[in-house]
Amino acid sequence: MCDLILISPHNTQLGQFKRFVPRSVPIGIGLLAGYLRAQGISAKLLDQELVALSPKTLPEYLAECRKPRIVGISVMTANVATGYTLARIIKDIDPETIVVFGGIHATVMPDEILRTGNVDFVVKGEAEYTFLELIRQIKSGSIEPDKLENTGYIEDGKVVYSKPAQKVTDLNDVPSFPYDMFDPSRYNLGFILTSRGCPFDCIFCSQRVITKRRYRPIPIERVIGELDYLVNDLHQPNITFFDDYFTGDKKRVMELCDLIRQRGLDKKASFGVQTRGDSVDRELLTVMRQANFDSLMFGVETASEDLMKLINKRETVQDNVEAIRLAREMNFVVEATFIYGFPTETWRDRFDSLSLAVNSGVDRARFNNVTPYPGTRLYEMVGKEIKIAPGWINFSSAAAVTAGIGNKYPLPYSPESCSEKELAGMVLLANLLFYLNFSSLKKLFNPEQKGSGKWFEVAKGELLSPRVMIELLTLGVTVAVRSLYYIITSRQCRRFFFQGLRL
Repeated sequence: MCDLILISPHNTQLGQFKRFVPRSVPIGIGLLAGYLRAQGISAKLLDQELVALSPKTLPEYLAECRKPRIVGISVMTANVATGYTLARIIKDIDPETIVVFGGIHATVMPDEILRTGNVDFVVKGEAEYTFLELIRQIKSGSIEPDKLENTGYIEDGKVVYSKPAQKVTDLNDVPSFPYDMFDPSRYNLGFILTSRGCPFDCIFCSQRVITKRRYRPIPIERVIGELDYLVNDLHQPNITFFDDYFTGDKKRVMELCDLIRQRGLDKKASFGVQTRGDSVDRELLTVMRQANFDSLMFGVETASEDLMKLINKRETVQDNVEAIRLAREMNFVVEATFIYGFPTETWRDRFDSLSLAVNSGVDRARFNNVTPYPGTRLYEMVGKEIKIAPGWINFSSAAAVTAGIGNKYPLPYSPESCSEKELAGMVLLANLLFYLNFSSLKKLFNPEQKGSGKWFEVAKGELLSPRVMIELLTLGVTVAVRSLYYIITSRQCRRFFFQGLRL
């Protein structure tokens, strides 16, 4: 028996790509479950990517929860529609079960969630302190609104909110990630979080609604202890740092690298990070290489200096170009992500981004469609032009790539320079053109590939199996048919493709 259930709803927007997208640990509910366990509260974790959650299966899970039953559902905009479905099913099975929503979408759209009629409470922002208090009150059988913080609920038919949180979560109160709660045969546990937050304010980033712009590092002693556990107890050969801003504190990174070498962890595992071009230099990368950091992912976003200013990236294209050049010179595996569709963006801007990816020599690149998530400055900037499908089902940064042939959902936004169809076509074609050579394809399909930006994965030994070959063939035909459609029906896409072939 458990005290409550925490659910991570699945993302329904990956289509045929789902089979090949690396499975991610639901870090949010994992951290929360670990914190609650330290407070004497047991949580059962249900990841809908792994377990079927339906009217047939949920009664059994609910029966394992002590009354009064509590189910917490963590939602982003991309999976909130699935969260709504789960909440409705839970209430149909047992109307007395208390359903609580948290996460990014719950933080920015709490009224919408509460007015569905199937959600009892919404917890906004970082949930450790606020959710713990709510759980204790529910379990005691008495709700004391004056003691709740950052919590929304319905009272007398109206949405009511408690007072704002008075205290920022102290990371010393939060235990290390509870890796033991996750099955290593079903997840890649080679990851670590060593800080929260990012001091920057890019207009497209929704994560800031949770952490604000507060950068809070976890003490180095705790970090090295967690790395030691991952390497020596869980035997993880590759570990990715999922920090939003890992290289922001140069002194801290160099100290960590020294400790990794002192413990001999660099002899047993390699490490990768996602970072910014303006926060690395030769001295830092040299020390990182000595500690066996061997992969870097840069959020390049665009090849236009004007767009860099528009999106408030607070770095330049040249910063990224120089960082990539330096990283390649020092034999890092280098990955880069780009976004197409920012306001004022032109055809030339998009083509220049493809050219930068190809000519810079990065090992892997990913091109996404811009998505103005609620809670971002971009959402406020282009609000009247946004197309919102029921349940926000079209809000996926990978939608242009993963959509099937009969996709019925429009991209949420496209700039004046192109139509929604043309933007979707150029995003798909950019990804296709980057990998339209043997060297890049080999890196993409390599089951030993490292790095935090892996977006396509096939287990070792499976690539040549008949089932996987059929799935890959089906996927390839889908991409080919969609690409031909865009090339034939759109002059912009046709020009983009044929000029891209010359790069």
